[in-house]
Amino acid sequence: MNKIHLLLISTFFVASSAFAQFALTYKNNAPLVGDSIRTQSIENISPGGDGLDQVWDFSKIQFTNEKATSFLTQNPSKLIDGIGSHNATLNDKAYEYVYNIGEDKSEIVGLMTNGLTVVFSDPILKIKYPVAFGTYFTDGFTGNGADLYKSNVAVSGTNSFKADGYGTLKLRDKTLNNVLRVKIEENKIQLNPCSVYEMKTTTYFWYAPTYRYPVMGTTTREVKSSTKNTEVTQTSFINEKLINSSSLVTGLDKKEAIPDEISLSLYPNPFIEKLNYSYFLPKQMPVTIELIDITGKTIIELVKEQIQPEGFHSGNIDALKNHLERGMYSFRIKCGDSVIVSKAVKM
Repeated sequence: MNKIHLLLISTFFVASSAFAQFALTYKNNAPLVGDSIRTQSIENISPGGDGLDQVWDFSKIQFTNEKATSFLTQNPSKLIDGIGSHNATLNDKAYEYVYNIGEDKSEIVGLMTNGLTVVFSDPILKIKYPVAFGTYFTDGFTGNGADLYKSNVAVSGTNSFKADGYGTLKLRDKTLNNVLRVKIEENKIQLNPCSVYEMKTTTYFWYAPTYRYPVMGTTTREVKSSTKNTEVTQTSFINEKLINSSSLVTGLDKKEAIPDEISLSLYPNPFIEKLNYSYFLPKQMPVTIELIDITGKTIIELVKEQIQPEGFHSGNIDALKNHLERGMYSFRIKCGDSVIVSKAVKM
């Protein structure tokens, strides 16, 4: 064997061993029903370079006042006609993404937001396991649905996924090694009865060993409309647990998953048929939950001074059974001495 051939083989094995240490797998990184992911918004960042041996230096990131909690539940808030096999729903602010998660891949089979419901006949392929540096795929998707006014909506596009970077992530108070960066680019066309939307969404996620969910992320979305000016928005986040410790919500291990303060999530919001709510209690405490109209009158008292245990709790409000009219309401939850009020809109 000549020296050049030997050198090439040696180089290959050195490179392979370096990156075999960390890859995304179904066992360690697939979303788990029952999890919540709490994030802290940060000022928008540049994603930095791609390739091997990267150093992403975010040691000077600035936090904003916005926090968010996403929940993974078993089923969507309402039955979606025509939807295929599904086993998880991600409730993320005003969106519900219905997933079918398997050991080899994870795909979106339906979504609901602001009165829009879409069922994907050809699902959106989000990830294929395992994922190592260099993993790449592009996949098409198509779907049909209806908007708030029952008008037909058609959606189609492509989703491109690439694990494009590997290296070191520097944060304000810690440095994470063997970090894998993933780039996801979605190009979508939405045909409404009176308008056409073209949307391009580019997202970067940074994953680190031992953490199930991304430790950081940034998303840029460009929306072109046949009736409105082009809009470009960017959002960036860091997993909130990473700010104070080296642990994240990594599954159903409550020793790692327990947040240290009360949290509340309402979804979908705006809502039509049902308003779902989920909240976390850091310890046992008395709970009172009310829905209040715009005049300040309590119209539904869901829970009254009930002692509830530490952990996650959830429920829903049926708009039809409670004769809720269209308009804005206040969802008020009192937990011990703490009070959280969040706006809810009935369409």
